[in-house]
Amino acid sequence: MFKNPVFKNVLFKWMPHKEQNICEKKLEKVMKRLKIDDYHFNWDRNSCFIEFAYQGEPYRLEHSIEKAKERGIILRNGLDCLNELTQSLEELCVILDRGIYKFEMWITGMRLPTAKPKDVPEFQEEFHIRYKSTGTQAPPEFQKNEENLPFQNEFEEEAPNIQRHSLK
Repeated sequence: MFKNPVFKNVLFKWMPHKEQNICEKKLEKVMKRLKIDDYHFNWDRNSCFIEFAYQGEPYRLEHSIEKAKERGIILRNGLDCLNELTQSLEELCVILDRGIYKFEMWITGMRLPTAKPKDVPEFQEEFHIRYKSTGTQAPPEFQKNEENLPFQNEFEEEAPNIQRHSLK
């Protein structure tokens, strides 16, 4: 209907709720084309995601304004990110229609981890990471000894009644 993309962008600015409906319908068509029945998607101010299950494996596609900015692409909001993901899935459908590779080959990097390793409990792993010793903290010439405290003798002469406690 509209061949000029500039006119389409101006039209979308006037009718933002129409843009959302168009994007959701495109996503629905693409998912039907990929033969994915159960999927979930959401978008917010800065990002979006699409989650789906394919042959019993969970997958998640994510996009954000920051990721696009790193590549020099300017996006307005999470809906633009969702449009980008939908467009990428449409392009993937075209590649799959050519018969070059199967869908499983393209989405292997998007697979969600199914389970954590059961060998080490989560709290024990965190304990080892947070409290791991890093060895000697100061070189020997900076460690506390009587020679490195230049004002210690003057302090003891001025305040002889103050008791000092050591944490050794």
